[in-house]
Amino acid sequence: MSRFVLLLLLVIAWAGFAAAQPLDALRAVAPENPDGRLAHILKRGTLIVGVKADYPPWGMVNPDPDSDAIVGIEPDLARDIADRLGVGLQLEVVSAQNRIGRVNDGSVDLIIATMGDTEVRRHQADLIQPNYYSSGVVVYGRTDLGLSGWEALRDAPVCLTQGAYFNRTLERDFGLKGQYFPGNREARLALKYGRCVGWAFDDTALAQLVHTEHEPGFGVIVPTILDVPWAVAVASGEGDGQWGRFVADMVGEWHATGRILELQRKWWVGETEFLRDLHKTWSRVENGMPFCTRDPHTGRFPADCLFEMEPVATGAPVDLPEWAAALRERAGIDLRVLYDAYDRARLVRGLGLTLALGSVAILGGLAVGIGFGLIDARARRMGPIGQVVRLPLRGFIVLARMTPPILQLYIVFFALGGLMANAGIVTPGSFVTAGIILSSYAGATNAVLLSHALEHERLRAPDAELLALLPEAIRRCFDGLVATCVNIIKAAGMASAIALTELVSTVNLLVAEGGDKGTLMNGLLVFYFVFVLCVIWLFRLARNRLAPGGEARR
Repeated sequence: MSRFVLLLLLVIAWAGFAAAQPLDALRAVAPENPDGRLAHILKRGTLIVGVKADYPPWGMVNPDPDSDAIVGIEPDLARDIADRLGVGLQLEVVSAQNRIGRVNDGSVDLIIATMGDTEVRRHQADLIQPNYYSSGVVVYGRTDLGLSGWEALRDAPVCLTQGAYFNRTLERDFGLKGQYFPGNREARLALKYGRCVGWAFDDTALAQLVHTEHEPGFGVIVPTILDVPWAVAVASGEGDGQWGRFVADMVGEWHATGRILELQRKWWVGETEFLRDLHKTWSRVENGMPFCTRDPHTGRFPADCLFEMEPVATGAPVDLPEWAAALRERAGIDLRVLYDAYDRARLVRGLGLTLALGSVAILGGLAVGIGFGLIDARARRMGPIGQVVRLPLRGFIVLARMTPPILQLYIVFFALGGLMANAGIVTPGSFVTAGIILSSYAGATNAVLLSHALEHERLRAPDAELLALLPEAIRRCFDGLVATCVNIIKAAGMASAIALTELVSTVNLLVAEGGDKGTLMNGLLVFYFVFVLCVIWLFRLARNRLAPGGEARR
């Protein structure tokens, strides 16, 4: 090697070392006398971080079949924080719906989970500045539909993942008919099987999906909108404390050193202009000192270093009447959801769907139970031929009773429904599917109860017709029928898995978007309590009509 080349390498190395020296001032360092959450983490010896597991490559289950660990860009960032503190790392999988609740109740120490920085979320938890990434919203769907823009999606069924910050805006401002699913996997399945024309989601995740799991005939079909920065979150009240400051220093260090850009290359994600600009700003040195040093008086970073985009608004402020504001202040009962036209409409729709689905499931369960119970009882009297008749009937009853209704919903809605859609056959919607499944599930149990009750009544009156024995048979198994119908009301909440936004899922959506958790959950409890009481009361009326004077006889 020539002396000139050697000298040139030494100069480059020295220049890099000299440039790095000022940036050492941005290195995140835990204080000597930690307090609050930071002290708790150090004493525990483990950092617990909430991450996503369905958002490659930011957070996903290890594709290696011999490992079920969560890997990706955000788990790597979590590891950086744990290593700097000198503690172990525990990753907890969170969803868009529960991540803020998990950090606020102390289940996790912080959230690094693809969370958009919105006005509502800034009131729910402490979102760390600077932001660490940004993304927008696109729709992934069938390219042969010829959709030219967002306007073409107005009034169209579009798959949405529960808890995403942009859902409200897409429905309210762009007119999409949201089909809500609890996770990304369910939304993709629904799209694949023709349940919606597209899936609206984060452009970063969908770009990665298109790159790694390309599906012929599918692609991004509309341009990106609603760009929003991402934020790490700590519990409310921790943002200005030692823990929040330390995490913010780590984010600043990541930008100064280009750590997130490095991880993007590691995980095969293209570099973004947002991150390049932040790296350029945070690595800037003036007069031998980093430009983005905290102000010694305020402790804040310079505004130019935050490079903060305007957070997306997910709802206009709601003006409460004086009495409602006083109730909120004195009793903690927050009725804002009733004074927001959009939220109120969703709540009413969810209430109506729950009442309708519960009623259909109860009536359907009774109809199936009575019909199959009578057939089974009749077949018992038919000798060997009856045993042949009973065989498929008993098979259906066992299958319907022993298979969890959530699994039945998945099979019928996604698998069978997808096959029918691909074959060009008209497929039942979410409500019809849920009504049939829940009716069959309750009806199978009711059929067993009624079949045994009819057999007992037949022994008491062997010459009587089955229909004549039915009223007393219903009275005999009355409590079992009521219990089955009450249980099927509670099971109706499972319908949210197939995009039926009944009351439970609607309340979860409202809570995820900033609604008061205590008020909404207690209201939900009161509703179901009253609903169940009404069902029991109606059953008692029906029992008395079946056998006048029955209460006295009993």
